[in-house]
Amino acid sequence: MLMEGGPATAAIPLRSTATVAPPRYSLPPCRFYGEDVLFCVDVDVESKAEMAKGRAITRLDAIKQALLLFVHTKLSMNPDHRFAFSILAQSVSWLRKEFSSEVDSALSAVRAITAADSSYGLADITQLFRIAAHEAKKSRAQGRLFRV
Repeated sequence: MLMEGGPATAAIPLRSTATVAPPRYSLPPCRFYGEDVLFCVDVDVESKAEMAKGRAITRLDAIKQALLLFVHTKLSMNPDHRFAFSILAQSVSWLRKEFSSEVDSALSAVRAITAADSSYGLADITQLFRIAAHEAKKSRAQGRLFRV
C-alpha cells in the first residue's frame, strides 16, 4: 500500500488497486414482529428521592426519561410496536389501557405518572400477573409479541 505525507503531516493510506471480495457472511432479511409492551412503574414515595451523585433529578424523573427513550428507540426500529402504561402503588392500576404506537399517547401517559405521597409498604402484584396473562393472550391472537 502506498502512503502519502511528509514529516509535517500524518501518513494517509491511499487506495489499493487490488479488488477485495465481499464478506461471505451476511444477515438474511427477517421480519421484526410487532410488540405490545406493558410498562408498570412503581410510584412509591421513594421514587421522589434524588439520584445519588448526580444532577438534582428524582428517581421517577430518571425513569420517565428512560421510558420515553425506550419508546422512541423501539418505534424507530419498528413503528408497529405498541405501548400501554400502568402504575404500581398499593395495587396495579392502568394509566393507558389501550396499546398505542402514538408517541403523543406515550408522552401524555408518562407525564401523568406521579409519585405517591406516602409509602405503601408491600404492593400486591397479583393483579399485574393477571393483566399480563390476559394481554399476552390478546397479543398472541394478533400475531404479536408481548412484553412486560
